[in-house]
Amino acid sequence: MSLRHDLGTLLRLPDFRRFFAIRLLCQSGDGMFQAALATLFFFSPQSQGTPESIALALVVLLSPFTVIGPFVGGFLDRWPRRTTMVVSDAIRVTLTLAIITIILTIGMNPAVYALALAALSLNRFLLAALGASLPRVVERDELLLANAILPTIGAAATGLGAVTGLGVGLLFPEGQLRDAAMLGLAILLFTGSIIVTLGFPRTRLGPEPHDITTITVWTTLRELGAALRTVRHLRTPALALGVMAAMRLAYGSIFVASILMSRNLFGRGLELFGQIIAITAVGFAIAIVLTPIIVRRIGEGRWVMITMLTCAAAHILVVVHLSVLTMLIASFFLGLGTQGAKIAIDTIIQRETPDEYLGRTFTVYDMAFNLAFMGAGGLGALFLPLTGVNTVFFTMLGLVYLALALTGRYGFVSRVVDVSPPARVTAT
Repeated sequence: MSLRHDLGTLLRLPDFRRFFAIRLLCQSGDGMFQAALATLFFFSPQSQGTPESIALALVVLLSPFTVIGPFVGGFLDRWPRRTTMVVSDAIRVTLTLAIITIILTIGMNPAVYALALAALSLNRFLLAALGASLPRVVERDELLLANAILPTIGAAATGLGAVTGLGVGLLFPEGQLRDAAMLGLAILLFTGSIIVTLGFPRTRLGPEPHDITTITVWTTLRELGAALRTVRHLRTPALALGVMAAMRLAYGSIFVASILMSRNLFGRGLELFGQIIAITAVGFAIAIVLTPIIVRRIGEGRWVMITMLTCAAAHILVVVHLSVLTMLIASFFLGLGTQGAKIAIDTIIQRETPDEYLGRTFTVYDMAFNLAFMGAGGLGALFLPLTGVNTVFFTMLGLVYLALALTGRYGFVSRVVDVSPPARVTAT
């Protein structure tokens, strides 16, 4: 069945319609907020625009997803989820207003990093609360369908929010007013999420009083250790996780380079970087459509090989001739390749991991996904100059993709399977 048909089936449920609206508002707001922070950290006149400052910004942007994520689920079994969502969004509105006030009055300073880190940390509670609440708004026999399509739509909403935020930002002159305008748009979406969430009765999203359990940080750490041990003993899922992390590290490195080149080499800053993000998003979207069709014919392993060869070719293009045009072409094929491979890798992990270990495996997956991108910031700080151009480094990244292509071809058993709709798709 098509994504449109499946979504139409779920939207017949009144509670799901409200839930769906919350998810769209929440994740579109996330995209706008992250785009505003990227503009503030990378392209504002106050930002340094150095590899080291970009590495620091990536740590601020991604560490909440890595450090706080594993601890969120247990706490949501203790707190009313509707209240968690409303309070989290309300605090995000307050923190974002504080960031706007600081940048308009004082300018960029360490307090902005601290406030941004706090606001992004709340994002984990919101997304986890939405995931935990889903069984409350759909019938049991529709839960699998909802789980299959919501991550895809949520990722698309985040991407659309980011691109819209960048587009709106270009309407304002460079400086504090642009940053404040983009953050203000995010506040509007956060507020809309609060209003829609309040339409649910207080206990509608759970947990019930008799479902409440106790959780400690030590318990979560023990479970995380068990997750790491589990993954170590599952050969194919462990290999798939390694491929995903290496791919994310390579992609993140060229992402850092594109920020530096947009700002310091070509001198077009947010305008060029916004074009890069937009054309990469087109690659993501095409991958979501193509991957299920192609995997049904040739299997995941061969598709991983093809997508990684595509990424390697994109790197070769930039090494041979660097220009704005080749950057944009390479960005499209990197988006197509990395997202296509990620969907196939997600399918491999889901199929090859015993059901009782699946939750633990994806806990490790989420941490590795974000740690690899933070690691890319570190590589950028070590190897990239202010202009972002290091042909030897780009060549080495191309060789990484070639190694991943060989792993896809010979490391995975290519099985012809149905991966439509993708069950876990997030923008790379």
